[in-house]
Amino acid sequence: MRRLTLHIGAHKTGTTALQETFLLNKALLASRGLGYAHGAGSCHLHEYLSVIDPASVLTQGYGVLDPDRFADDLAATAGPEVFGSSENFSFFFQQAPIDALAKALKTRFSDVRILAYIRRQDRHAISHHQEGARPDRPPEGQLWGHALTALPQSWPHQAQYLNYNTRLALWENAFGRQAVTVRIYDRRFLQDGDSVADVLKVLGISAQGIIPAPSMNHALGLQKAKIGHLANEVFDNEPLTRALLRALPQDEARMMPSAAAAREFLAPYRESNRVLNQRLAITPFPDLFPDDFDDFPDAATDGWTHDTAESAMRAVIATLGKRKTVMEDLTADDLRLAALALKQTEPRAALRLVNAAQLLRPNGAQINRLKTELEAQLRGPDAL
Repeated sequence: MRRLTLHIGAHKTGTTALQETFLLNKALLASRGLGYAHGAGSCHLHEYLSVIDPASVLTQGYGVLDPDRFADDLAATAGPEVFGSSENFSFFFQQAPIDALAKALKTRFSDVRILAYIRRQDRHAISHHQEGARPDRPPEGQLWGHALTALPQSWPHQAQYLNYNTRLALWENAFGRQAVTVRIYDRRFLQDGDSVADVLKVLGISAQGIIPAPSMNHALGLQKAKIGHLANEVFDNEPLTRALLRALPQDEARMMPSAAAAREFLAPYRESNRVLNQRLAITPFPDLFPDDFDDFPDAATDGWTHDTAESAMRAVIATLGKRKTVMEDLTADDLRLAALALKQTEPRAALRLVNAAQLLRPNGAQINRLKTELEAQLRGPDAL
């Protein structure tokens, strides 16, 4: 008999710390009968998952690229019990991809368990919305938008993620209600106030001797969050967003909505939370989560002050100035010639160069012709 426990997130529930710690302690966990499955060169299973339709993350969600290969790789992990983790399973919004995954896993394991951690919706949205200010976070950007406030602007599609009752029911349908364990991510209720210790408790694995991974994925301060959101919305330029976030100071204060705004954001999900708790008996709280807003301020703390606005503008101007200094001596012809030199060996890099040349000279015939050739080259021989 082999058991698999698949940890499906959610985001912002200590998943990075969990994955890094399990990888760091992989040998020790193996000695206790737990094999830790992860992707090549990573501490998680993200590489097996993909957006079904990049243009409509909120309607299609994610799926497993190749369920049979995924199941085979998990089954190849040594040990009587296997554990794997990816918070991106929380982007599974349709029944069919989960059913396909369940079918593949059940042919390799005699017992498959699903483990999920969830946060109260207002607290989750505050933290996850902030992730959209980081570079290369298109799903978060689509889900939460780029409002410069602690809470994202609400719209109906967010229920695909935040209606835990509906979303987790998909996993119950595929794996069985008894196979799904749901835990509340609240340090007051976690084992030793720690997500790693709590997961080990659920798995029945001793935490003795476990070395915690260094703290990662720190929350962004006000200046970084606001400028990151603006950059991702206006520029959609990952290197520039990274440069801006590096240049901005880290604010100590957290961006927080008012208690009234947090209550209002939570209100549409209270009934579905109650239904989920009645079905799975997760907590003793009638509404699933504690009705506690004491740590929220009376007035939101997510607005600019004169000092924070001035500091952010200085950092942005300095960053753009440095990039201009590096680029200002390059001409459109320099970029075109460099693209030509890389055309056969590095066509993707060449296309990036020619795109930059086109910005400097939009109507350049040679530049536009080279761009057309590179695009055709990258599409394949039939397009040439």
